[in-house]
Amino acid sequence: MSRLRRPAKPLIVLAALMAMALVFSACAFLKEGSLSLSQGGGIGSVRVHFALCTEPKPDCSPNEETEEVQYLLGIAVPPGSAPPATVTAAPVGAGSPLVFTRSDEVATEIAAASANLKKIAEEKGEGDKAPPVWPPAGLQGVGYISNAQLEQEGVQTEWNVDADFGLPVAADGSPFPGPFVTGLAFGSREVSPAQPANRPVHCWRFEAEPQESEAFCAGTVMEGQIGTADLKIAVPPPTSVFLGGKAKIAFPFNFATTTSPSPSFALAATSTLPKGKLSLSSPTFTPGAIDPTTHRAPTANQTAMLTVPKKAKPGTYEVTVTATTPQGGTASQVAKVKVVKPKLKLAGVKLNKANGTATLTVKVPGAGTLTVTGNGIVKAKKKAKKAKKLKITVKAKGSTKAQLEATGKAKVKAKLSFKPKSGISAKKSTSITLKQS
Repeated sequence: MSRLRRPAKPLIVLAALMAMALVFSACAFLKEGSLSLSQGGGIGSVRVHFALCTEPKPDCSPNEETEEVQYLLGIAVPPGSAPPATVTAAPVGAGSPLVFTRSDEVATEIAAASANLKKIAEEKGEGDKAPPVWPPAGLQGVGYISNAQLEQEGVQTEWNVDADFGLPVAADGSPFPGPFVTGLAFGSREVSPAQPANRPVHCWRFEAEPQESEAFCAGTVMEGQIGTADLKIAVPPPTSVFLGGKAKIAFPFNFATTTSPSPSFALAATSTLPKGKLSLSSPTFTPGAIDPTTHRAPTANQTAMLTVPKKAKPGTYEVTVTATTPQGGTASQVAKVKVVKPKLKLAGVKLNKANGTATLTVKVPGAGTLTVTGNGIVKAKKKAKKAKKLKITVKAKGSTKAQLEATGKAKVKAKLSFKPKSGISAKKSTSITLKQS
């Protein structure tokens, strides 16, 4: 490898610029043909794999000099992808690893140098000979800078790089249909006491003479793509359930893919509710037919049924549904379930002296049946389809009715019972003096 040198005079043609790329390059290059993409879990993150090696001619060759250097990486990915904070390049055989740390500065600098090289080349009528601009159109550029690495003369080194990027997440939570596209760029700079590894990153712009502090940065040198699969499980709306009741929770499954065949999923559910029983509408999920335009399958609800013990402690609990591919990729979602004790609230009593009855206004907590009973009272029922106020009539019977007609009044105890559609009953009683005139 050659140390960074200044050219004898400013570069004026693209051929000279490209020649300088070899002069200014440090030891590590992206190894030709090493880029590959994979989605090992069947869904989830995509692994971008490539190799770095010393002095490719065209394969890895020993270093020509001993010096300390830093390497720069630019990895372009679909916007919204989740990049790793660090990337480790593992040596093949002997050697020490390279640890790359994410740097927005590196991404900005590689992009600026790449764009400027393209501009200069086009001005000279040689735009087709310049590396493509990085990041490629429509992609997000992510930059990384390595720790300082001492390269030894005569030593051949190669590193394997594996960077895992989470799939993009749409604002509406819909799955990423793919494909996952990437473009790689690289750069390098020398490290010395006068030029420490923590100095700002500045890529040479291929215009004025390069400075010792500058890095050489290339444009897009490798590109690749892979079809992907993605499953997003939407958050169910909050659910309430009474003690002893059953909560039916629908989890919307949204699947998209640009690969074939679509994976199948094994389903499992867990709950934080002690002694709560869970069941699923199906133990598996298979996506429906894929729309060739959107690459998405129709939304499919997978239902979890939670049975709440009668003696459970009221509170908010979680139900988690997890879908797993045969390769081990997972997608999960959490639903909130509020466990409550049903309660009745008496909102008013209105006497009807003309016929000796009383109308009770009762606030019921949900769908179910309200019943009023008691000694000397005609049993009455009212149904509700949701939480609301119900009006129910208290009417005397038997000896109580005779007393009311004889004296104009009779005291009764009305027993209110509400049986929810699912869960334990709520009870309440109140004393009422019926009057008739």
